[in-house]
Amino acid sequence: MSVNFSQFDKSAIAVLKTLIQRFPSPTEVGFHDIFPEDEIDNEKRTAHIGVLAFLRHEDLISHEVGSASSFIITRKGLALFDVDIFKHLKSKLNEHSENL
Repeated sequence: MSVNFSQFDKSAIAVLKTLIQRFPSPTEVGFHDIFPEDEIDNEKRTAHIGVLAFLRHEDLISHEVGSASSFIITRKGLALFDVDIFKHLKSKLNEHSENL
């Protein structure tokens, strides 16, 4: 059995790229936020909701409390872009520790 990843790929890449560009700000990534030019298509919209659920379940994104479609990228999500937030913070802390 083969799995068709086309809709997953389209939504997942768009969501992750949007969140990395807006990091650390919580960002709306609902279907129409990411694909405003697309016509209302229940199948695509449902797949997008599934992608958000999957990315959240795998801790690649985190839900912003108080908003239905606002998310931030997590440490695991940042790692997909070869960003280690702990190394980054540690280097910044080391830079500023001389001033303490």
